[in-house]
Amino acid sequence: MINNKSVMITGAAGFIGSHLTETLLKHNNFLVLIDNFNDYYPGKEEQLQKILNKYEENRKYKLIKANIVEKSTFNTINNEIDYIFHLAAQAGVRYSIDNASEVTYNNIVGAVNVFEYASKMPSIKKVIYASSSSVYGNPLYTPVDEDHPKNPISPYAVSKLCGENYANLYFKENDLPVTSLRFYTVYGPRGRPDMAVKKFFSHMLQNKEILIYGDGTQKRDFTYITDIIDGLILAGENDKSNGEIINIGGSNPISVNELVSKMYGIAKVEKKISFIEKQKGDVNITHSDISKARRILNFKPKVNIDVGLEKQYEWQLSFLKST
Repeated sequence: MINNKSVMITGAAGFIGSHLTETLLKHNNFLVLIDNFNDYYPGKEEQLQKILNKYEENRKYKLIKANIVEKSTFNTINNEIDYIFHLAAQAGVRYSIDNASEVTYNNIVGAVNVFEYASKMPSIKKVIYASSSSVYGNPLYTPVDEDHPKNPISPYAVSKLCGENYANLYFKENDLPVTSLRFYTVYGPRGRPDMAVKKFFSHMLQNKEILIYGDGTQKRDFTYITDIIDGLILAGENDKSNGEIINIGGSNPISVNELVSKMYGIAKVEKKISFIEKQKGDVNITHSDISKARRILNFKPKVNIDVGLEKQYEWQLSFLKST
C-alpha cells in the first residue's frame, strides 16, 4: 500500500477516481486532486466532497477544479509529486461515436500534458495511465492477452490506444516510469449512471423496463471497483511494471442475459425486459487474460460477480432511500 506519499489523481471526482481518493486518504497520503467537474453526469462534485469531508480535520489534500487539457492547470501545483494516477478522460464508447472530436481532444491532449508534466518532475516514482480493454475491439481469441492485435472500433477506444502509445514514447525517450492498465467493465458503488449494472438496478428499483442492446448473448468481463483499485495501487508500488501494459479484469465473463437474470434474482421484482438494436462500438465479448498481472503485480481479483452485484444493489438501495 502507498503510504505517506504525495499523490496526484486526475479525474478524482469520477467513479474510479473517487474510490482511489478514499483509499489513499485512509493511508495518510497527501493528495493533489484534479477534476473539471464536467456535466457528463451529475453529482460528481458532491460525491467527492462527501469523501473529503471525512478528512477535513487533517486536510491532507489540495483540490484543483480545472481541465488538464490546459497546461496552466499544472502551474497551480506547488508540491513535489511521488505518484500520478491519470484517470481523467471523457468516458463512454457510445458517447464517443457522436462526439469523436471532443473525446479525441480531451483524452489525447490530456494524457500528453500529464506525461509532459511528470517527465519534468524529479521526484516522480511512477505514473499509472488508465487505459481500456476497448483497444482490442472484437477479439480474435479469448481470453485476450496484452499481445492480442489492437482493433479499436470507437473513437474512445482509439483515444485510449493513442494514450498508451504516448505512455510508451515517454517511457522510452524520457525514462518516465509509466504503466498502462487496461481495465475491463468496471462496476460498483458510485458507478456512472450510463453503466449497465447501475442503470439496470436503477430501473429495477423504479419498476421500469430494462433495455438490452442486441440479443443479450454478448459477454462482458465485469470487474468490481475494489479489484480495480487494488490493480492501480499494485502497479504504482511495483517498479517491474515500468513500461508495461497490463490487463486488469475479473477474467470470468458472463452474458448480459445471465447478468440481468442474476440482478433480478437479487432485486426480487417482476422482470421487464425489451431487446433493441445493437449499438455501434459494442464488441461481442470481453475476456481478460490476467496472467501478466498475476506474474508482475501479484494481482488477483477478490470479488466475484455474485458478491459484487449484492454490494452494488445494497448501495443503490441505500442511496435511493437517502434521497
